[in-house]
Amino acid sequence: PENVQYSRMKKKTFLVLDGNALLHRAWHAIPPLTAPDGRVVNAAYGFTNIVEKMRADFKPDYMAVAWDLPGETFRHKEYKEYKATREKKEQELYDQIEIIQEILDAYAIPSLSAKGMEADDVLGTLAKKYGPKKDVKVLILTGDLDALQLVDKDVEVVVFIKGLSETKLYDTQAVKERYGLTPDQLIDFKALMGDPSDNIPGIAGIGKKTAADLLQQYSTLEGIFEALGKGQLPEKFAKKFQGQEKLVAQMKKLVTIVEDVPLPGFKMSQTQVEAPNKDALITLFEQLGFKRLLAKYQSGDEAGEVRKISKIKKTKEANQVKKISDLETKQVAVALVDGQKDLFGGSVQEIALFDGKKIFFVDRPNEKVINNVAQFLNSVDLIVGHDLKAVMHHLGVLEGKLFDTMVAAYLLNPGIRSFDLPTIVREYLQKHLTEQSRSTEQAKNIFELHRVLSSGLEETKMTQIADEIDMPLVPILYKMEHDGIEVDEKKLNKLSIEFGEELEKLTKQIYKLAGHEFNINSPSQLAEILFNELNLPTKGIKKTKKGISTAAAELEKLWEEHKIIPLVSEYREFAKLKSTYVDALPELIAKDERIHTSFNQTVTATGRLSSSDPNLQNIPTRTELGKEIRKSFVAPRGRILVAMDYSQFELRLAAVIAKDESSIKAFQEGADIHRRTAAEVLGKKEEDVSKAERSAAKAINFGILYGMGVRNLARSTGFSQTEAKDFIDRYFAVHPGISAYIETAKALAHERGYAETLFGRRRYLPEINSGIQQLVAGAERMAVNMPVQGTQADLVKMAMVDVADWINLNNSDIKMLLQVHDELVFEMKEEDVNDAVPELRQIMEGIWKSEVPLLVDVEVGKNWGELKEWR
Repeated sequence: PENVQYSRMKKKTFLVLDGNALLHRAWHAIPPLTAPDGRVVNAAYGFTNIVEKMRADFKPDYMAVAWDLPGETFRHKEYKEYKATREKKEQELYDQIEIIQEILDAYAIPSLSAKGMEADDVLGTLAKKYGPKKDVKVLILTGDLDALQLVDKDVEVVVFIKGLSETKLYDTQAVKERYGLTPDQLIDFKALMGDPSDNIPGIAGIGKKTAADLLQQYSTLEGIFEALGKGQLPEKFAKKFQGQEKLVAQMKKLVTIVEDVPLPGFKMSQTQVEAPNKDALITLFEQLGFKRLLAKYQSGDEAGEVRKISKIKKTKEANQVKKISDLETKQVAVALVDGQKDLFGGSVQEIALFDGKKIFFVDRPNEKVINNVAQFLNSVDLIVGHDLKAVMHHLGVLEGKLFDTMVAAYLLNPGIRSFDLPTIVREYLQKHLTEQSRSTEQAKNIFELHRVLSSGLEETKMTQIADEIDMPLVPILYKMEHDGIEVDEKKLNKLSIEFGEELEKLTKQIYKLAGHEFNINSPSQLAEILFNELNLPTKGIKKTKKGISTAAAELEKLWEEHKIIPLVSEYREFAKLKSTYVDALPELIAKDERIHTSFNQTVTATGRLSSSDPNLQNIPTRTELGKEIRKSFVAPRGRILVAMDYSQFELRLAAVIAKDESSIKAFQEGADIHRRTAAEVLGKKEEDVSKAERSAAKAINFGILYGMGVRNLARSTGFSQTEAKDFIDRYFAVHPGISAYIETAKALAHERGYAETLFGRRRYLPEINSGIQQLVAGAERMAVNMPVQGTQADLVKMAMVDVADWINLNNSDIKMLLQVHDELVFEMKEEDVNDAVPELRQIMEGIWKSEVPLLVDVEVGKNWGELKEWR
């Protein structure tokens, strides 16, 4: 923090926090943030980070937090209008006080308050009565400058001046520099000028500068009135102060912080800083979804601890068996500890199997043991594991019936942020497990989780989804990851050079338009160029904490204002694709010349799969640059890539789910859905619909389920606000099914607290009944979108399962390589294409029957970027 000049070596530090001031600061500094159970926790998260930061920055010896209590204080009795104009915040703010106090308990930091008093008074008492000793320095942490009146040689105030990141320390000199007054003069200063936020009137016509000038000349309020009585106060002030003695005395009483509040039973020893209750914090952070803080305390980083599995004492299990054949049961839980944490080819440190009674354990198993374990598991009726896909990367594909506790936990609550084993064990078994726990302990917990989670799936009617879609998908995703996709490294190296040359060319053009060199990648430097030097308009451009935004969406609004804008956008696209793909992909090519992405089954809240390391789903599909990158994904010699993509999948599902007759009829007739929509909305013949009108209809067709409103439609089409509103009104008039579906989906979500797909997959929406409209609106958008997008995800997974079954039954060497949204990418022999594609298409199109037929487009080619329509 700025201006910290005192010595921590000589004196101990007593850090006193202004609870309510910091609560409100955290509330405003951090956007709405919700815990997995839907509670709004942004202020609690901000407050916790404040505690962490202060402990690290100041290393205090003593800490306490002062709080307001509900109800009137002595100030309300003194002046009934006190704080009368202050608006009550949303209840979600005040609900977080209890959460924060629970967190403070885990840090062993006492929360103190007194009836009829404010937090400032408790804070002042702690600072002045309990804190000052010859060996203790008091620091008051607040966001409220009222506390500056308490500053003296033993008390200093740390004030947040920017969000939750920047602070300034006030000692007597800093107070003097800011106000030209001593700290004790600030009481009279506030009594003179009043405080609108507390509804304290002060002397009419006396502002900040005048109040400071008067106190600099007359020292105190009493000095001012003494001058008034002697006729020595200038006439322009005398009129203002005449007859105001009583009012000023009352105001002074209101603004003076009390320094001797009774705190029965309180002792300074209670504030001594101790090590936090780590287990309590872990439990709280997991419940609240504070992922970064949770990781910190789980890893032991807060104490500089690093636990290594090799140092854990190995104890012999009482029920341990030597032979794998001694396990007699139909259900076995498997757990392994990965020594190298390497998904492809990492060594196994430990492996354990548990049948509910007996446990089989091997430390540092060799290849023969691993093969025996895999063979044994494939002979049992049910294999239970946590993240079985990762297990398969060591044991090979497991062919029996699977129950993955990670996947089951995801099905039961897809909105939580982490599905690692310790988190799920805490959540469902109320036990404490760490990443370093022995495999034997993990296996026992996994076995027990099966019972609890399978019961949960039955209660929520999701057993069928688990058994027929998500669990069978696990070995399929393993095989896709294991097979990978071949990559042309020479093509990527060539692209790297070309992208680099283009970036250099764009850089020179941008510098020329700007008039000088600057860091194009720096938002602040770019903003300086655009809005200060080139004077581009800022009206309608969003502001950030650091200034005017230069985000892509904001620059798009300035596209026609200056030639530099398109160049900056083009520069950003080249730079992002170069760093994310062109330069990064060669580093990820394995020895088999293929890239092995990871397909994540427990990430998205809608049920969609995601891809990571690298993310192959985010390579642009419609831009030339994206196509160039896709060209580097190739088929080996003698083989070919086949991309099979559901056509207008989302719109077809929306028509069925919403029972919208107009849309259903258009799809049944094979019409151009966007042209048909434009014609219906505008009352035209389809052949008379212009390109712009079709584009507007397309924007609405895709955007309406995502909450597209007038402003966004106007922005994407070039319509005026009036034209956009009229277009949307007409759209709903000719698509009443869509309109009714949107309202029904919202109402059901409010009633149930979740949205679901046609197959029963749920997405919980705990924010749907929040008192914060921003959260409610977001939850309602999810409620409308999830049944469509989630059903879409279900059907793609079902298609993958059925296609994999067909491949296995036919002993085919066809490889399913990628799943990208509605598209599956296969690799097969060129001579097999004509026989295999009709079979695969029939499976994909026949996965589900409804009023609207599913259609699959097929393209083939030697690389992913140059595919041609099949037949």
